[in-house]
Amino acid sequence: MNFTELYQKKRCSPVQAVSGVTSGQRVLLCSEPVTLVEALYQKRESFHPLYLYSMMGFANPGIYERLYGEEGIGHFQVSVSYMTRPEAQAIRRGVRVDHLLTHFGYIEEMFQEQIRPDYVFCHVSPMDEEGYFYMGICPGPGRVSIDRGAKVILQVNERIPRISTSFQRIHIREVEALCESSTVLPEIPDMEPTDLEVKMARHIVERIEDGSVIQLGVGGVPSAVGNFLMDHRHLGIHTEVFTDVMRVLMEKGVVDNSQKQICPGKSVAGFIQGTRETYRFVDENPEIFFDRLSWVNNPDVIGQNEKMISINSCMGVDLRGQVCSECIGLDTYAGSGGQLDFVRGVRRSKGGKSFIAMRSSLEKKDGTRISKITLTLPPGSAVTTPRNDVHYIVTEYGIAQMRNRTLKEKAEALIQIAHPQFREELTYQAQKAGIL
Repeated sequence: MNFTELYQKKRCSPVQAVSGVTSGQRVLLCSEPVTLVEALYQKRESFHPLYLYSMMGFANPGIYERLYGEEGIGHFQVSVSYMTRPEAQAIRRGVRVDHLLTHFGYIEEMFQEQIRPDYVFCHVSPMDEEGYFYMGICPGPGRVSIDRGAKVILQVNERIPRISTSFQRIHIREVEALCESSTVLPEIPDMEPTDLEVKMARHIVERIEDGSVIQLGVGGVPSAVGNFLMDHRHLGIHTEVFTDVMRVLMEKGVVDNSQKQICPGKSVAGFIQGTRETYRFVDENPEIFFDRLSWVNNPDVIGQNEKMISINSCMGVDLRGQVCSECIGLDTYAGSGGQLDFVRGVRRSKGGKSFIAMRSSLEKKDGTRISKITLTLPPGSAVTTPRNDVHYIVTEYGIAQMRNRTLKEKAEALIQIAHPQFREELTYQAQKAGIL
């Protein structure tokens, strides 16, 4: 039987495709297969509950409105590694969304050794002539879960790009069932930077040399940095998430990957977050290579690139240099992601620099202002990047070097880039605590 015949044999309706899923099983959702989720929702009364997993939070309303709505409660238990706005809103409404606590570099290990899904539902590109489907915009731990024995159900969509990869793909022989559905892909454009984020980006860009290899996280500062790099030359990309600004840098020839040590001539990434223009750009583009996150985010791999630059954002820093990038107290808004993977990878890089940026203060609804640099992190806060790993902290007032500094020196440097309104109080608190 040839691949086309095998495809037709396994092709069915979405309801038929999910018919074998039973209550209590574990299903990994890769690249937001909205049609398959809708089919699960239609049979929700039979689940008490069904356990659903995703690496990233859901951007498609057709998914999160079903899973986090009132009629989904009790039927679906959702667990997410990197939470986004829908998850935060659902939690505030009392919906339980569990948090997969791991760095992206270890998420495949987590699914192989602990979660072990029964099914992988994946949103994929059309099959190629060799019988392969390409695993969408966010493959996550899907491939390793399949290798561990999970059954494979596919939503095939011609809008999904065929990525250049030797790993993030599925062969028709591995597929249990598939349906075809041309749902519109969620678009997540780069954030428009604020004036304060532009100031932070300017501090960072002046420290980036030609020939550097960049990793940009999500948020206004990484986006602004990317926009300021248009006059640089011979940059490379080694990043977990490939975004719109990276596409533009490649289109303009700023990124040519000519001076990389790992995969020279190619941008390396783990998944995609962007707009239709970026999805079209990566489609069958041999200059972008996608691989497993356990390799892309491996500090030993990252560190082989010279002049590696990592730029990420955070929510708070204390005077000891501890960084929280995922929550405010006990309220979670993001996840560990790959921040620490790249901070540690950059430390291994000859000439590498890692920057973690945030605004110095926050104005509350009542008009009062609070400092984002504090003596200690708010109670309940998670430390995303430990103080001994942090290299540079950036605010609109400048850059504080943390690496190879004493506790006293770290605190002094952070106070200097705090909002002026709080510098005197922070100094007093640090003196009273015996830090200064």
